Amino acid sequence: MRIIVIVALAGLAAACGGRSATDGTTASRATLRGMPGWYKKPPAADKEHLYQPATATSHDVQVAINRAQAEARSGLASQLEVKYGSLTRRFVEETGVAADAQLLDEYEQTYKAVVSQVLVGSHARDQKFQIDGGVYRAWVLMQLPVGEANRKLVEQIKAREQLYTRLRATEAFKELNAEVEQLDAARAGRRP
Repeated sequence: MRIIVIVALAGLAAACGGRSATDGTTASRATLRGMPGWYKKPPAADKEHLYQPATATSHDVQVAINRAQAEARSGLASQLEVKYGSLTRRFVEETGVAADAQLLDEYEQTYKAVVSQVLVGSHARDQKFQIDGGVYRAWVLMQLPVGEANRKLVEQIKAREQLYTRLRATEAFKELNAEVEQLDAARAGRRP
């Protein structure tokens, strides 16, 4: 009987042990030592570039890189524009009478951030890799040339303005044509 209790307690202790420090989800001392300086203190944005560091882990090195780059690009896009919304709901209900009354209170808060940007010219300025317990960690510093993005934005606006001008010219021409046809029809109706 003692052996069964000891085995059961040992199994319970092992189950409660949690994740190891090297499974890629919990920071290990090696992870913190390997962290690049630009991740701890990223370069400040300037007139020409925006920067965003990110890190990700995977059992495959390329997946770790892709995940880190995707996270960094999301951060770059959110520096440009984020549509942010929140929803708060609260429900309060009291049931019962007098001393037997119970107050039920439920509170829920939800946040949603939507990012949608075209990132022209974003690229990894710096990368670093580390393997910790069979899991690859990639650190990536993404850079977005703001000057290039601004140039593309101006090009898009100009193209839209040209399209809008052409559309307006077409609409104005149609209106002018319709008026000329009405005038011709009126003149034709007046002639004996």
